Amino acid sequence: MARTVRVVLDGQEARGYAGQTILSLCTDCGIEVPTLCHDPHLSIHGGCSLCLVEVKGARTLVRACVTEIVPGMEIRTDTDRVRLSRQTDLELLLSDHVGDCRPPCTLACPARGDVQGYVNLAAQGRYAESLAALHENVTLPASIGRVCPAPCEEVCRRNFVDEAPVSIREIKRLVGDRCLETGDLGPIPRIAENGGSVAIVGGGLGG
Repeated sequence: MARTVRVVLDGQEARGYAGQTILSLCTDCGIEVPTLCHDPHLSIHGGCSLCLVEVKGARTLVRACVTEIVPGMEIRTDTDRVRLSRQTDLELLLSDHVGDCRPPCTLACPARGDVQGYVNLAAQGRYAESLAALHENVTLPASIGRVCPAPCEEVCRRNFVDEAPVSIREIKRLVGDRCLETGDLGPIPRIAENGGSVAIVGGGLGG
């Protein structure tokens, strides 16, 4: 059985165990400490520096995710110094951000549709809702689902896991076909008139 370790956490006595990190103790005590890189199922990285806390006697702030508690340690998680440091570190992270918050499939799609959104809805069998999500950017999903060159699938992250992408184009086609069969097409958004016109030449799926 691990040895009990008594510390002072934000002015209150707290009990942890030998080898426990400050972050783990805070979690057990219901004190929220922000972190971006920590996951209990992965090895400790300590890269984001958002979990910094003050420890009495320490010259600098310490990372709560990698620092183990010791008897008598006095920890403060919400001081002006801690908040300022976290804010600065977050600003530095964002300043070097590569814009990957939007998934690569969406960025690769010329229509910039919510690919993950309508794919997820389709996976749940919620075809009408999936169609509504598609209609925000794609007017004719049943047709596009047949002729689109699917640049989204070329950059799909599942390529790195399954060595095959999610069949986004086929899902788009499926949603369009199902809703055409059931007549559950919902309101089709109308683009504001701009004085222009479109000529459709040819036949079949392409016009």
